[in-house]
Amino acid sequence: MEQAVLDWVARDEAGYGYLRDFHRRGGAVCFADEAGLVLYDKTIDIAYVGGTVPWRELPVLGEAMLTLTDSPALAEALMAAGRYKERMDCRQAFYLKKDPPAVALRPGVTLRPLTMEDLPFVLENYHNPGAYESHIRGRIAEGMVAGQVDGQLAGFAGVHQEGALGMLEVVPAFRRRGLAEALEAAVIGRVLEEGGFPYCHVRLGNTASESLQKKLGLVFDEGRTLCWLE
Repeated sequence: MEQAVLDWVARDEAGYGYLRDFHRRGGAVCFADEAGLVLYDKTIDIAYVGGTVPWRELPVLGEAMLTLTDSPALAEALMAAGRYKERMDCRQAFYLKKDPPAVALRPGVTLRPLTMEDLPFVLENYHNPGAYESHIRGRIAEGMVAGQVDGQLAGFAGVHQEGALGMLEVVPAFRRRGLAEALEAAVIGRVLEEGGFPYCHVRLGNTASESLQKKLGLVFDEGRTLCWLE
């Protein structure tokens, strides 16, 4: 791994673990100094930024489809300059244990790998940004988990293209059966098996997701707000 990334992450192994994981998945270093770090994955057109960077000299911060920064001030500057139009503030949670959460499946609940045959179900029930066919196909190919209740497909979860836990959906009729907890625990297990760093970004005010992360043993980073820009 590039030394610039290791040096930056060493400042806060947990809080900046998402930068190391993004680099592991293909995010190349396009800027690094004592104050900041910028990683860019050309394949998925996403940039990750840590710290303070000379953004005016970095056209990638604006050209990239999505940018994640841990600096609200940088987010404000990029928005004011017209480089991005949408902003989502979130809190980061990360899983630091070596073994995945132990979740007992309730009666009738089973898990299995999600397959391409399940694509129509995902397209119908995934209601977040990125719900288009080519993206979903890529997520299924990397590995998603399906949840069933009495043999009926009822939900799914996976990893976003940048590496964060997510894509978690449970059909309303099958909620309150412990399915969301079981699905995310299974995805965390897959990430750990692959040598990744399980983390997620929870939109500010999403108390349901916050409760789920805490129940599964994830720890929230209280020291920073992350901002997604589009």
